[in-house]
Amino acid sequence: MRRTPRALVLVAAGLVALTACTPELPMVQTDPAPPTPLPVLSSAQDAAVFDAIGAALTTASETGDPAELAPRLTGPALTLRTVELQVAAAVGNQDGLTELPTTVQSEILPTTQTWPRTSMAVSARPDDLGTERLFVLGQDSARAQYQLWAWIRLFPSITLPTFAAPSVGSEAVAPDDTSLLVTPADAVARYVDVLASREGSAYAADFAADPLRAAMADSFTKQTAIAAELAGTYTETYSAPEGALRSVRTADGGALVVAQIDSASTLTGEEGAIVSPAASQRALIGDTPDSNSVSWGRTIVVGIYVPPADGGETGLQAVGSEFLTTSASIP
Repeated sequence: MRRTPRALVLVAAGLVALTACTPELPMVQTDPAPPTPLPVLSSAQDAAVFDAIGAALTTASETGDPAELAPRLTGPALTLRTVELQVAAAVGNQDGLTELPTTVQSEILPTTQTWPRTSMAVSARPDDLGTERLFVLGQDSARAQYQLWAWIRLFPSITLPTFAAPSVGSEAVAPDDTSLLVTPADAVARYVDVLASREGSAYAADFAADPLRAAMADSFTKQTAIAAELAGTYTETYSAPEGALRSVRTADGGALVVAQIDSASTLTGEEGAIVSPAASQRALIGDTPDSNSVSWGRTIVVGIYVPPADGGETGLQAVGSEFLTTSASIP
């Protein structure tokens, strides 16, 4: 009975001996994680992306081939430029091509560690002395190229919100983010209602007057008057395609939201009337003979500043837009 404790003592002594012979593990020094994510795109990389986008735009313009755009343009940017080239080919000149200077004066670089990623930039002043363009770029996956997703022309005299410096970067904002006065998706939905219902919208007072609203309201007034002259009707609808929205955080905790909006219009005269399409519509319609009706669709891109939940000093504000007739038909 006395041997068992003795054996245990020997085993324990062996463990002590083994422990004494085991070298200490080295201490691994690690840098602490940064308190906020750093930009995942550098200014030099951003410049290279814009060089590639500019090259694609130039090649497509020189060849007149929209297929040259696909590697570097996507979303509404691809839709708009493709139609601009189609119309240019039909009318025999490129006067309708939007000038898109790919030299930028300010960058809004992403900090998003996953994909998709969104960055923005403000262009240099175009040669035609129009307002600067706000570009929206995206990268869908780790191996994908950055592409131009959208552009808007900034409204005259508009002041953009302040963003974090490129060395700090700006986070993406989800469509349902509740840290804002309204979510980005709700802001776009309200603006769609304002375009559709004009001053009759319940949200008309939420937005300051802007050139896009004025242009759409003016178009509605003119088309309605033409319909009356033809003893006919004019209808139009607006909608926001699902997922066609990008937004980034502003320095004050708000967001700049850029979204696509689609519109569909139909002008119909009385039986026997002739409705002649506009030149840009005819370029998309082809040789179909005129009738008493014509339908067309617009692709609209709008930028909206959404303040933080406390409202800040301003409410919702549209800061720029782009729109173009991108489809047309004679029923």
